[in-house]
Amino acid sequence: MPTKRLALVACLSLLAACSPQAADSGADATPKATASDLAAPPAAPPAAAEPAPTEMPGAAPSTGDEALDQALAAAGCPVPGDVYDVEDVRIYCQMPADVQAFLARENTCQHFAGEEPYDDERRRELEEASATYCEGREKIFTDLVARHHDDCAVRSALIEINGRYDLDFDLDLKPCEG
Repeated sequence: MPTKRLALVACLSLLAACSPQAADSGADATPKATASDLAAPPAAPPAAAEPAPTEMPGAAPSTGDEALDQALAAAGCPVPGDVYDVEDVRIYCQMPADVQAFLARENTCQHFAGEEPYDDERRRELEEASATYCEGREKIFTDLVARHHDDCAVRSALIEINGRYDLDFDLDLKPCEG
């Protein structure tokens, strides 16, 4: 059940980030809602014979992936649940809002692209998700490269993202000199 809740929160936060209102609010605006803002408070655990393991107050629940949990703990800001690639989590908080939105969208695109349809209904769902999250990624990425051409930190991150997701759309992606 926690996995389904996490997936729902991730989808809702991505929808909020990709909504027309979010796009109209400006490229450098901070996202208004994060996955942690949209998540329902956890239900009280059922009474157990053994005490539950203690967690630090405010600590995020474990994802089951130690490297991802460490990256999320060290991120420095709330990272939406739909950003699950460890390398993307590591750079997320240092990126401007438009690059953060792209990371969330691209992680969701990659998630759905990796699924197999097991029936016609699921095939339709995957096609819709692909249309929503994967179509237009070339233009978005190209715009990000052009917009952040002079920011070496963002440019370096975009080069890394390009390598992770094989996004090279015949762009001149070279590291900053100097």
